Amino acid sequence: MKDKIDRNIIFNSDWSYKNRAKYIDIFKKDKFELIIIGGGITGAGVAREASLRGIKTALIDKNDFGFGTSSRSSKLAHGGFRYLAQGEFKLVRESTTERNWLRCHFPNICRPVYFNFVSMKGGKDKPIMIRIGVWLYDFLSDFLSKYKNFGKHKILKPEEFSREEPTFNQKDILLAGQYFDNNIDDARLTLEIIKESVALGYTTAVNYIKALDYELKDGKIIGVRVEDMETRERFTIYGDQVVNATGIWADDLLKNQNNKIIRPTKGVHIMIKRERLGNKNAFGLRSIDDGRVFFVLPREEFTLIGTTDTDYQENFDEPWCYKEDCDYLFRTVNVMFPNAHLTYDDIISTYAGIRPLVRDEKAKKESDVSRKHVIIESENGLVTIAGGKLTIFRKMGEDVIYHLIKKKNVFNKKFTKKQLKKGFSKQPILIGLERNEWDEFIKDKKVNIDQDILEHLYRQYGRGAFEIVQNIINKPELGKRFIPENQITPAEIHYILKYEFAPHLIDVLLRRTEIQLKVHHKKQQKIAEDVAWIMAEKYGWTLEKKQKEIDNYMNYIKKTIWF
Repeated sequence: MKDKIDRNIIFNSDWSYKNRAKYIDIFKKDKFELIIIGGGITGAGVAREASLRGIKTALIDKNDFGFGTSSRSSKLAHGGFRYLAQGEFKLVRESTTERNWLRCHFPNICRPVYFNFVSMKGGKDKPIMIRIGVWLYDFLSDFLSKYKNFGKHKILKPEEFSREEPTFNQKDILLAGQYFDNNIDDARLTLEIIKESVALGYTTAVNYIKALDYELKDGKIIGVRVEDMETRERFTIYGDQVVNATGIWADDLLKNQNNKIIRPTKGVHIMIKRERLGNKNAFGLRSIDDGRVFFVLPREEFTLIGTTDTDYQENFDEPWCYKEDCDYLFRTVNVMFPNAHLTYDDIISTYAGIRPLVRDEKAKKESDVSRKHVIIESENGLVTIAGGKLTIFRKMGEDVIYHLIKKKNVFNKKFTKKQLKKGFSKQPILIGLERNEWDEFIKDKKVNIDQDILEHLYRQYGRGAFEIVQNIINKPELGKRFIPENQITPAEIHYILKYEFAPHLIDVLLRRTEIQLKVHHKKQQKIAEDVAWIMAEKYGWTLEKKQKEIDNYMNYIKKTIWF
């Protein structure tokens, strides 16, 4: 591998759904050094680590990339402030340093935001603990670290805090601690890491490929029997090593029903207009019902509220936000923001996800289960990565690759000292874009595009925004909004269909974009129809196929709204 990678290779790939048959043929004909099952952020992280080291890799998922937890999180790159109270100092150190690297090398998608943690009279969070907590959080993040946090913590007196957050309940405030973490788009992060792995030339990645069983020789896995969920064709992908990175589905791949390793817990989120709360920054709030911590997160003109944390044993493919979940969150928010009086009418959207926590018999409450990750090796050679959290995806991927190289020695090749060095993959993300480079581009092009659209494109697409803007300049009609209050334009959809392997309308509206999240549920039908027309033209869909895609998406939307 070259020491410096041409960042433009990200746009040289033909990784489009239109070329899916070509990639399926590669799966059938080639033998791989590594097969990764699971196209969430964990599998993506393993694929990037492998590709940076020249390991020929196959990456598959039974659904879309990021279908599970990796598109349904709190959408944060964070260190886990609340884990300090559980004594998880090593985990916080690991998470904060990974967060800092990601912010430095993926600045467009990783947006710093101040978090408020408030100490109130009679509350569980004492002033001394808040003071120690925010100091320790920054110390663990920055001490002897190459990459530093965006800014330093602050302690605000009641009068200072009331000026900064006037809509928050001012009664009985003792002080507020402030620290930095970061908003991200979790599904976009997952996708860009996969795109980079493919662009590096060593990973073949296809979604909607389901692992059915293993091909064995002398008791060891030599391949994965799969089914193409688009065509229902079955075939085998052969490889030297298989990694199970399926998150909440890990036990299905382990096929050990007596000793399950995953404790799935459900978390729900609710999106409202930010003006309804008036929060300037993010908050960590303790529920007035049970004392659990959840977030109030500013995301542009919106506020995201969540998450809950309850054990879950229903359909992993279809977790939903129910009335009782919403009521649980709204009860506390309406106390802490007394002028809000939130009701169901304020809901823009909802979603629910499942955390793939590693079982801990000592943890009685769901929120007490550690977010540590573990690597498990089965007798048949399967290596499973389980647990962890989105922020440390790079570290989890690195740990898997080191396990394979150093403990199993499954790759018949020689790695350089640099490739074997810890932190080797802490390189810039290819698609990442610094703000000053973007500003210069806009200035040089003399772009006549609404500022909020430009901000959106920079934030979501990084270097990819250059091409989207150029396409709007060439064809101004591609820059016309689908709906007035949202920044999404046809140019963005064309870019996605060209580079981002999106077979279905629901893939585009849920994971390639944040349309489901940020467009009011009552306006989803129109934007679904408009985007479906573009996809029908690009993919050659019949009218029947187009309508089926719209109906499938709208059925999903109906299940997210219970009232």
